Amino acid sequence: MMGNVLKMDKQQVIQGLIRLGWSDRAIHKESGIHRKTISAYRKQFQNAPQVPADLQGTEIQNVPQVPTDSAVVFNPIQPENTQEPLPPTQSQQILPHRENIRTDILSGLTAQRIYQDLVETHAFTGSYDSVKRYVRKFKKRCKRYFERLPTMPGREAQVDFAKSPCKVLVDGKYRHVWFFKMTLSHSRHSYEELVLRQDVETFIRCHENAFKAFNGVPETIKLDNLKAGVIQACLYDPLINPVYQAFSEHWGFVPNPCAPAMPHHKGRVERDIQYTESNALAGRRFESLDDGNMYLRHWNKHWARTRIHGTTKCQVWKLFVETEQPRLRPVAPRPFPCFAVYNRKVDVSGLVEVGCNFYAAPARYIGDWVIVHHNSSEVRIYAQQQPQNQPLQLLVKHKTLTGKGNYAQPSSCKPIYKHPSLEDQEMFYCRKAHQIGPSCHALIYRILATDDPMAIRRVRGILSLPKKFSAQQIEHACSIALYQQKYSYPMIKALCETVAKKGEQPQIPLTQIHDAIRPLTEYQTIIEERTQSI
Repeated sequence: MMGNVLKMDKQQVIQGLIRLGWSDRAIHKESGIHRKTISAYRKQFQNAPQVPADLQGTEIQNVPQVPTDSAVVFNPIQPENTQEPLPPTQSQQILPHRENIRTDILSGLTAQRIYQDLVETHAFTGSYDSVKRYVRKFKKRCKRYFERLPTMPGREAQVDFAKSPCKVLVDGKYRHVWFFKMTLSHSRHSYEELVLRQDVETFIRCHENAFKAFNGVPETIKLDNLKAGVIQACLYDPLINPVYQAFSEHWGFVPNPCAPAMPHHKGRVERDIQYTESNALAGRRFESLDDGNMYLRHWNKHWARTRIHGTTKCQVWKLFVETEQPRLRPVAPRPFPCFAVYNRKVDVSGLVEVGCNFYAAPARYIGDWVIVHHNSSEVRIYAQQQPQNQPLQLLVKHKTLTGKGNYAQPSSCKPIYKHPSLEDQEMFYCRKAHQIGPSCHALIYRILATDDPMAIRRVRGILSLPKKFSAQQIEHACSIALYQQKYSYPMIKALCETVAKKGEQPQIPLTQIHDAIRPLTEYQTIIEERTQSI
């Protein structure tokens, strides 16, 4: 048993990379999760260990199945001869504390924090401005080191949004819009698109357009901590947006967010954005988004993909076609059905409110929180408490209602002990009356067609008569009631009692006056007219 349990999104990242064939060492250096934890989850996912449980001895460690070129190896203890030189200063208060200031700066402390520590720990008597000036002078001389990280073909793509330097005509006014950029880390081939928003659906559709343009999907996507992809940024355990997580599973890639405030972790797309801004978009105006995107496709085809990249020393398009494109995963057969995610509590009526309408959940979840996926076509309700390492449990699916204040509450969501709806009751009573006879069915149908609130109770009384009388007796009584247009329960019961007492069926009395019966004088007139015509 594992003492610490990772959150579901981290488990999904590990599971996705294991499916792609990554070794524990490669997953550790990509995600930062300890290799023992990865090994334990590999056993749990696959029920068969692929690396030894004891990773302390180097002689028994597995050889990585993929190159470990995605890791940054550094030595936290810097040799004395490679430390940053101390810049000169004329401040007598700063001179005794230059070593302490250098140590604090290399530790990532701010100038204000350094000043506070000097005052409290070393009885510093200088001003805060003097410390700030010295820190600024030191940082100008401090040269940061970045290690170049080669990436295997088809392994990774990096994505980001940026404010476009060009202007686009939107609603009669020229304004700056956003543009999306996805760059393949190996070949540097890219996809660009101008958009109006940075919401989840726009982010997802831009991914799909990029995958179609590449005719393939990379194994991982390195993204920034924008809300469309990451709900809560964290150095160790970021919380992936559930819609983006479902999108990644649909298309078969693994999202890999950058660490907070570390944009250089996706330096390829950051540099590519600068190249696109200066080379393609700066100083331009477009009459619509379609015109701007058409120009970006033209620019990419004639300039971006034909250039010799300064790092790879190879043409971008040639490297993509010959090396990276064959390594990409196949595209999904259909687009991802984008949806919005809500957390809702099931009320006492077994309903949840979504978009000003109400949808039923199973009655056993009354008072519990559920997860709702909603789009323009359907509403899906999932259980919030899921078994470990299991997908979301679908409880019920509804069609999206139009308008406001409407209800979707099928009988399958109601408890079995609850009384059925009025429509279900009426259908049940009609079927039961039809079993007795056609006259009884016609009588019950006419009673239920009225607006009398007592109709249901009257029908129940009539359908209870088979307990004492035969179906033939009830059928004849109903035929008499239909003829006389009297639908009361006591009358039908009295007719049934008369038949049962006398052992014969009562005769239907002849009616002398009716709308269908003509008076005798009218018949006399007709006869005289026909006699004269002869």
